[in-house]
Amino acid sequence: MARAERFLVSRLGCGPEEAREYLRRLAGSADAEQLAEAADVVVREAAAAPPGGIVFPEMPAVTPRTFPAVAGGIHVRDDGPGSGPPPGTVSGTDGRTSAPAAVPPPRSDDQNAPDQNGADQNGPDQNGADRHANGRNGNANGSDQSGKRGGVEGHDFMAFAEELSAARNPAELARLLYRRLRPYGTSAIMLAVLDRDGRLRMSGVAGDRDESVEDWSRAPLRHVLPLVRMCPDDQLLWLDDETGERMLTWVSTGETPADGLVCVVSVSWPAGEAPGPVGSSGSLGSPGPVAGRGLDGAEVLTLSGGRRLRDLAALSAPTSDLSAPWLDSVLEAIPIPAALLFPIRDRDGTVVEFYVDRCNAHATGLRARTPEQITGARLLDAFPGLDLAGIFDAYVTVLETGVPLHREPFTYEEPFRGVLYPAVLSVRAQRIGGGLLVSWEFHDEQARIAAQIDDAERLMNLGWVEWNLVTGEISWSRRIYDIFDVEPEQGPLPLEQMAAHVYEEDLPAVVRAVAGISERFSAVTFEFRTVRTGAPRHVNVTAEPVLDGLGHLIALRGVVQDVSTRRRIEAALELSRRELERHRRRLAEELQRELLPAWKPDLPGLRVAVRYRPAEDSAQVGGDWYEATTLQDGRVLIAIGDASGHGLQAAARMAQLRNALLGIAHTGADAARVLECLNLVAFQGRDEYAIATAIVAHFDPSDGSLAWARAGHPPPVLSRGGKARQLDNPYGTPLGVTLDPGYRLVTTRLRPGDGVVLYTDGLVERQSEHCDDRLSLLLKVAGQCAGTDPDQQLSSLLSALDTNPVDDTCVIVLNVSS
Repeated sequence: MARAERFLVSRLGCGPEEAREYLRRLAGSADAEQLAEAADVVVREAAAAPPGGIVFPEMPAVTPRTFPAVAGGIHVRDDGPGSGPPPGTVSGTDGRTSAPAAVPPPRSDDQNAPDQNGADQNGPDQNGADRHANGRNGNANGSDQSGKRGGVEGHDFMAFAEELSAARNPAELARLLYRRLRPYGTSAIMLAVLDRDGRLRMSGVAGDRDESVEDWSRAPLRHVLPLVRMCPDDQLLWLDDETGERMLTWVSTGETPADGLVCVVSVSWPAGEAPGPVGSSGSLGSPGPVAGRGLDGAEVLTLSGGRRLRDLAALSAPTSDLSAPWLDSVLEAIPIPAALLFPIRDRDGTVVEFYVDRCNAHATGLRARTPEQITGARLLDAFPGLDLAGIFDAYVTVLETGVPLHREPFTYEEPFRGVLYPAVLSVRAQRIGGGLLVSWEFHDEQARIAAQIDDAERLMNLGWVEWNLVTGEISWSRRIYDIFDVEPEQGPLPLEQMAAHVYEEDLPAVVRAVAGISERFSAVTFEFRTVRTGAPRHVNVTAEPVLDGLGHLIALRGVVQDVSTRRRIEAALELSRRELERHRRRLAEELQRELLPAWKPDLPGLRVAVRYRPAEDSAQVGGDWYEATTLQDGRVLIAIGDASGHGLQAAARMAQLRNALLGIAHTGADAARVLECLNLVAFQGRDEYAIATAIVAHFDPSDGSLAWARAGHPPPVLSRGGKARQLDNPYGTPLGVTLDPGYRLVTTRLRPGDGVVLYTDGLVERQSEHCDDRLSLLLKVAGQCAGTDPDQQLSSLLSALDTNPVDDTCVIVLNVSS
C-alpha cells in the first residue's frame, strides 16, 4: 500500500492524500484487502509497463485546490465556460478543476506539441472530458490510443516525474524546471521557501545568466508577501513586473506538510516575449505565439515543481532548529567572532536590516563592544561601517542566493565622533535556514605586527629566506631581492644559482658554511660579499637546518642582512683609530721627552746609556722616569723609578717625584734619606690605587763607590768579568705605603770596566712568561756584554728581552771608566 502511494506521488506529482483517495476509489471500498489488491494492480502496471508508458485509470473526483482571482492588475488563470480543463488536469463531479499532474514541456521537434489554439490534439473533447474517460484503451471520441498524457509520451512523463522526485534541494529543482521550461522561452526560474514573516529558508535559481538571475531573484518577494497576506490558499498567478517582465508564479500558503512555510515557484519571461494566460489580457496585450497549448504545459510544469518544492520544504529543518542549544555550541566552537543574523523586512519584503539573534564569546566590535552589547542589536547599530563597505548588501545577496561570502582583509571604516575610524576586517557569511551565520575578524594586530616586521626589515636592511629541499619551494621576503639585486618579477633564486652572486674570494667560506649545516645540522653565521655593479655588498647570513621527525634535512632557512654600511663605517673608524693612535703616540712621546731629562753620555767616572720605550699598545704617557746628573759635591746622582698606571695622573706623579728628588738630592742627603723624603711626599698626596717604586744611588768617582737604597724597585744588576748578578738590598717598601718604610743604604765598590744595569719592571715582566726566567735571561745577556760599550750593551739587552707591549720600559746602563 505504501509502495503504491509513493509511486503515485512520484509519478503523478500528486499529494499523499490524493494518492490514498485514488486507491480507495479504485478499490471501490475502504476495506484493507481491497485496498491492497488495488495497490498491487498499480505496482504490477508499473512493473509491466510497455515502452509506450503507463496509462492510469481515470482518477475519481478529488477535492481540488483552487486558484482564486486576485484584483489589482494581477492576472489569474481562469478559463471561461466550455473551455475545459487544461491538459493533464482531472475534472471532478462538482465541475471544479484539480491541480494538473506533472507534465514535461514539449520539445522543439515534438509532433504532438500544443497547437496555436491551446488544444491538445490528443487532449479533451469539446465537453472537457478526459482523454482517458473510457478506460485505458480509449475510443474514437478524442481518446488517446498511444499512451500519451497531457501531450507527452508516457515514458517522457515518467522520466520527468522521476527527475522531480530525485531533486534533493531547491537548487537542483530550479535547474530541472529551467531545462524543461526553456523551450517555452523562459529566461529564469526562482524557487523560495519563506517563513510567514518573510525570512528566506530555502531557495534555488536558474536562468540564462547567473548575474541576471541573482538580480531577478529578489523581485518576486515584493509580490509574494502581499499575496500571502491577502489569500490563504494556493494560487497560480500571472504577474506583470514594472520592468516589463511577465512572471508565472505559484504560491502555496495553505495546509502543507511544511505547515507555517510559504513555497513559491516563479517563472520569468523577458519583456515583450512572454505568453499571456488564456482568457486574459494584461499590459503586454494579446497572448504571443506560444500562448495556447504551450501555456498550459508551462502551468502544469510550474505546479508540478511547486509540489516537489513543498515536499522539500517539509523535509527541511524547522525554524525552531535555529533556536536549538546545539547552535550555541557551534557558535562557541568557532575560534573567531561569529553571530547568527536574521533579516528585518519592510512590507514589500525588502531586507532593510538584520538583527543579531546570538553571538559567541569571541564577538567584539571595533570600539570594544562586548558580546552582551552585540546580541539583540541591529547589525548596522553594532557595526555601522558595514553599509559603507558594501558588506550589508553582500549579506543580503547571501541570504537571497545562498552563495557563501568570503571577503579577504579589507579597509573598514566606522563613524566615530565625527571621523571615520579605520581598521582592517575580514568577513564570512553562510545562509542557514532563514538567517545568516557570519564570522568576522579584525586584523589590526596582525596588520600592525606585519607592518612592524616590514619596518624592522627596512630599518635593519635584512630579510628572511627558506629553501625547501623536498618540494623545491622557495620563499624570500621582499628585502632579499634588494640585497641580491634581483628583480621581484624574476622570483626567488634556487640554491644552486646563489653561487653566481657570491664574490669569488668569499665562495670557499660560503661552501664550508653550507656544508657545515648539512653535515652537523647546526646553525652557522658567515659573511661574504656579493657580486654587483659598483662596490661589492657585504652580507651577513645566519642560517639553520630544518629537520623532519626522522632527523632528515628537509629545508634551509635563515636571515640575511646587508652589513655594507656597517663595514664601511667600521673601516673608516679603524682608519681613524689608527691615525689617532699614531698621533697620540707621537704626542705621548713628545710629552715624555719633555718630562724626562736630557741625559749626557759621559759623567764623572762613568759612561752612561739610557733608553725609554713607551708601551706598544698604548699611546698614553707612562709613569717610568729616570735621572742621571752631577751634584755640587762631585757625586753623580743616579735614580730610576716607576709610578704605576698611564696617562696624565701617572705623568703627574712621576713629575712630582722627580722634581722632589732633585730638590732633596742637592741637600747632601744620602740615598736612604732621599727615599724617606720621597716617601713622605708620596704618602701625603697618595692615590689609594697608586703605587710608586724607585732606586736612588750616588756614585763617588773618587773611590768608585756606589751607595744606593731601593723602595720596592727591582735591584740593580752588576756585570763583572763575564758574569752578572743582582746587588742585594732586601730593605724598603714602595713609596707612599707607610710612614716607616725602613730604607737601608748599601754601598758597593765598583771596579773599572764594571757595568751596572738599572731598569723598570717592563723589561722583565710578562703576563705569558715567568719573571724568574726573564731575569735569568737578563743576567746572562748582561754577563756576556760586560766591559762593552754602554750603548752596545743596552741594545743587546733590549734585543734579547724585547719590550713589554702593555707597559713602558726604562733602562740605564752604567760603565765604570778605567
